[in-house]
Amino acid sequence: MSTRAGADDGAFWGDADDDVALHRYRTLVNTIDDGIYQLDTDGRFVAVNDIIVEATGYTRDELLGEHVSLVLADGDIERIEREISSQIGAPDEDDIATFDIVVRTADGDAIPYELRINLLVKDGEFRGSIGVARNRTEEQRRQESLASAVKSYDSITSVIDKADIGVCILDENCEVTWVDETIGQYFALDHERLIGRNNRTVIDETLKHRFADSDSFAETVLSSYDDDRYVDRLECRVTGDGTDLEDRWLKYQSKPIESGEFAGGRVEFYYDITDQKRSEEDLEENREAFQSLVDAVEEYAIFRLDADGHVLTWNRGARNLKGYEREEIIGEHFSTFYTDADRAANVPERNLERALETGSAEDEGWRVRKDGGRFWANVTITSVRDDDGTHQGYLKVTRDMTDRWERKQELESELQRILGRISDAFYAVDDEFRFTHVNERAAELLQHSEEELLGERLWDVFPDLRDLDVVWDAFHTALATQESTSYELYYDTLDFRVEANLYPSETGISVYFRDVTERRERERELEQTERRFEAIFEDPNILVGLLEPDGTVLDINGTAMDYIDADLADVTGEPFWETPWWGEGEDVRSSVRKWTERAAAGEYVNFEPDLTRPDGEWYTLNGVFRPVTNDEGDVVSIFVSGRDITARKKRERELEESEQRYRTLAEHFPNGVVTLFDHDLTYTLAAGQGFGKIPVDPSEAEGKRFGDVWPEETSDTLEPALRAALEGEERTIELEYAGREWVLYTVPITDSRGDVFAGVSMAHDITERKEYQRRLEETIDRLEESNRRLEQFAYAASHDLQEPLRMVSSYLQLIESRYADELDEDGEEFLAFAVDGADRMRNMIDGLLAYSRIETQGDPLEPVGLDSVLESVLADLQFQIEETDAEITTDTLPRVEGDASQLRQVFQNLLSNALEYSGDEPPRVFVDAERRGREWVISVHDEGIGIDPEDQERVFEVFQRLHSREEYSGTGIGLALCQRIIERHGGEIWVDSEPGEGATFSFTLPAVEDFAR
Repeated sequence: MSTRAGADDGAFWGDADDDVALHRYRTLVNTIDDGIYQLDTDGRFVAVNDIIVEATGYTRDELLGEHVSLVLADGDIERIEREISSQIGAPDEDDIATFDIVVRTADGDAIPYELRINLLVKDGEFRGSIGVARNRTEEQRRQESLASAVKSYDSITSVIDKADIGVCILDENCEVTWVDETIGQYFALDHERLIGRNNRTVIDETLKHRFADSDSFAETVLSSYDDDRYVDRLECRVTGDGTDLEDRWLKYQSKPIESGEFAGGRVEFYYDITDQKRSEEDLEENREAFQSLVDAVEEYAIFRLDADGHVLTWNRGARNLKGYEREEIIGEHFSTFYTDADRAANVPERNLERALETGSAEDEGWRVRKDGGRFWANVTITSVRDDDGTHQGYLKVTRDMTDRWERKQELESELQRILGRISDAFYAVDDEFRFTHVNERAAELLQHSEEELLGERLWDVFPDLRDLDVVWDAFHTALATQESTSYELYYDTLDFRVEANLYPSETGISVYFRDVTERRERERELEQTERRFEAIFEDPNILVGLLEPDGTVLDINGTAMDYIDADLADVTGEPFWETPWWGEGEDVRSSVRKWTERAAAGEYVNFEPDLTRPDGEWYTLNGVFRPVTNDEGDVVSIFVSGRDITARKKRERELEESEQRYRTLAEHFPNGVVTLFDHDLTYTLAAGQGFGKIPVDPSEAEGKRFGDVWPEETSDTLEPALRAALEGEERTIELEYAGREWVLYTVPITDSRGDVFAGVSMAHDITERKEYQRRLEETIDRLEESNRRLEQFAYAASHDLQEPLRMVSSYLQLIESRYADELDEDGEEFLAFAVDGADRMRNMIDGLLAYSRIETQGDPLEPVGLDSVLESVLADLQFQIEETDAEITTDTLPRVEGDASQLRQVFQNLLSNALEYSGDEPPRVFVDAERRGREWVISVHDEGIGIDPEDQERVFEVFQRLHSREEYSGTGIGLALCQRIIERHGGEIWVDSEPGEGATFSFTLPAVEDFAR
C-alpha cells in the first residue's frame, strides 16, 4: 500500500463508504498512543490529534494555522525540509523518513521524540505531509535505570547474603562459579573455597554428610543434574554437631539457566524453614497476662468500650480516678466523663471517629468525676479489631495530668516574660504547628504582624513550605523525636536565606532564625577563591599544570611530577606537549598540541588518552584544558588538570562483566519478586519468578513510581518499608496481594562511603507456609482439646475406680480375718491371688492418676540445677543402692529450664529401672550430659539385661511390660510417665540397647543461657 495520498493500492477499510471510513479514521487517530499531525505545503498545522495537544501544552486552536517552527527548532526543520525535497524528486518511491527531534512545549520544556513523515502527493503535486511522533522520554529513562542497576551489583550480592537464603551458581560443567556467605553458615564451610570446585564432588564428599538422609539428598540433586530438570521443593534436615554446624531444616530448589553468561548452568537456593516446624505461643495465656497487668496498674484508668462507646470493662485505676464502682458504670456511655461543653461540641464522638480512622487518637482536656469534680486528663483511645479486621470496640487509657497542667500554665506565664526580652528572630508553635508567640524581629522577617500570625497554622500562612522537604522534615522530626533539628535554605517567598534552629518540647517547637543571605554570599566568594588557589597548588589530581597561551609550561604541581618521575626544572619553559607526561608517541603529542591551541582560543577541551608510565604500566588519564581569561575576556593562561581513572575504568568493566550474573540472580529469584528503587521511590529494576503469580509484568514496573504500579492499599503498606530502607533501616512486613500472602524485606543499598543511594526489596510468596501454619494451629488446638478431655476422663476414671477397689480390698481383708481357718489350700491361694490383683489394680490406678496430672498439676518451668535434683533422688534410693551393691557415677550436670519435681520423677524411674533390671551382676550405672545446640542431652547408662530393638518403642507405652510379674515387679507406667514429662518440657526421650548389652536412656531438655546461670 502506498504511503502517499492518492495511492490506488486499495482502501484500508475495504468496502466501507466515505463516511464510515472517515469515522474509523478519526477513531484510529484519537485511539493510538502516538502524536499525529498534518501540515500544508507551507508547513502550517492543518490537523492535530489529542496526543499532540497534550504533549505540546498548546490548545488545538493555538496550533491550527501556526507554522511548525512554533514547536520545532530551526535545525530540525531544515533537516525535515531537505528530506521532503529529496522525496518529491523521487515520486515513485514509498519511503517514510524518520528523524530524532526535540519538541519545545508551551512551558519551555524540551522533550525528545522520534518523528516519521509521510508525504501527501497527488498527480505528482506536493500537497503537504502527515507526521507520526513518538515520545522517547521513557526509553531514555530505562537506559538511565539500567546504568543505575549496574552500579548496584556489589550491594545486591551483599543483600542476598543477608537474606538468609543460600545461593549457588554453577556453570555448564557443574563447577561452582559463585556462592554466598549463607551457604557457608548453613553447612559450616568456607564458602570461598567452594568456588571453582565441581559441585558433584562437593555433594558426594562433603555436603551430603551434613544431612540426616544423606543418600536421598545426593540421589535427588545429582539426578536433577543428569536429567537437566527443575527441583521445586526438597525438604531436608541438617544434623548439627553441637558446635559450628547447627541442627536446622532446609528447603532446596534448583533450576537450569537457559540464557545469558551462565546458560547451560544451574542456580541453586537453600531456604531455612526451621520456624515452620514450630508452633505459635498460647494466645490465651497472653490475654490473661495482659488482663492481670491492666488490673495491677492503679494510676491509669484502663477500660474497654464497645463499638458505640459503652463501657465494657473497668479496672481499679478507673475506679480510683473517676470514682465509679464497676457495677455503676458498666453499660454507660463514655461521654459521661466529658464536660457539658465538650458533649455539646460532639468531642466524644469525634475522638471515636479519629481512633477508628487512624487506629489511635490522643486528646487532653477537662474530664468530670462522679462527684462532679474536674481534672485535666491525658486520654488515648485505640481502635480494637479482631484477626480478620472487624472492628470490635476501643481501648481507653486515661491519666490525671492536673498537676502538670497547672505547672505548665505557670511556666507559660514565665516564658512569655522571657520571650519578650529576646532580640533575635524567634517564634514558637504548638504541637499542631499553630503560632503561639512571635517577637518583633520574627514579625519583621516573616513580613506578618504578631496579630496576623498568632493562632494560625504555619503551613496555612506559608503553604509553599509544605513542598520544601527540608523544612517539613525538620519540624516533624523535631516533634516526633524530641531532638533539636536545623535547616538552611533560600526561601523565595520572603527573598532571603534563612538559618533556623528548632528546639522541641512536649507542647510544641521553639524556632530561632536569622537572615544569613549576605554572610553566605561572602562565604561563597571566599570558598571560590580558596578553591581556585588550591586547584593550582594543592589539587590531589594526578596532573595540575599552568601554561602560557602558546603552551609553554609555567608550573606543574609536585604530585604530577612525582607521578612521571621527573623534575619541574626540566619541563619549565618547555612546550607542554613535549614533556615526559605524554610519552614518546607522536600521535598523543600532536593531540596535546591541538588541545592547547583550542584552549588558547577560549574553548574548554576534555581529553581521555591511554598513556604509559616510565615503568611501562598502562593507565588512562581523564582531564580538561581550561582557558583563564582577564576582565576583557582575553585568554591569559591555560589551566590543565588530569586524573588517573584506570581503577574506575576497571570497575566499569568489572560491573559490565558482572551485570549478567547479577541479572541471573534477580531473574531467577525463586518464588518471589526483587526490586531496586531510588530516592524518588521509582523502580529501577523489577525481576523474579514471583511475577508469574501477580497481574504485573516486570516491564510494567521498571521506570515507574511504586504508587503507579500497585493498588492504593498495597502502596500504603509498602511505603513505610521502602522509605525506611532509604533512611538506612532494614524492614520486614507481611501483606496480601493478588490473592496470595507475601513477606517483604527492604534493605538499604550503600556506596563505598556508606551513603544510602538506593533500596532493594525482596518479596517471598508465603501463601503455602501460612496455610500450613493455620492448619497446624488448628490441629494443635484440636489435640490440646482432645488431651484436656482425655486428662479429665483419666482423672475421673481413676478417681471413681478407687471406691469400688477399696470395697474389694476391705471385703477380701474381712474374708481373710474371719474365714482363714476354714479355707483349704486352694482357697488360701485364690484369696492371695485376689489380694494381689487388688493391690496391682490400686498401683495401676495411682499410676494412671499421676499420668493424667502431668500437664495440670506441674509447676512452671524455670532454671533448675540437675545436680541437686539427682542428689535428692540418690538419697531416696540409698537403701536400694546398698541392698544391690550398686555403683552409680555421674558427670557434672547442667542447669535447664524445667519443673524440678517432675524431673526428679524422671531420674527416680530411670535409676530404679537401672537397678532393678541389672541382671545377676551388681548394677553399674553412669549419668552424663552433652550440649546440643540450644538443648542438653541427658543419658542414663546401665550394664543390665538390655532391651530388644523391636521393643524399644513399646516400653514407653502405658501399662506395657516386657517381663512377667514373677520375673520383675511394676505397673508398666514408669517410662510412660517419663515420656509425658519430657514432652511437657519440649524434649524427647529414647533408648539405645541390645539384649544382654545394657541400655542407655537419653532425653533432651532446654538449656539455660550462660548469662542466666
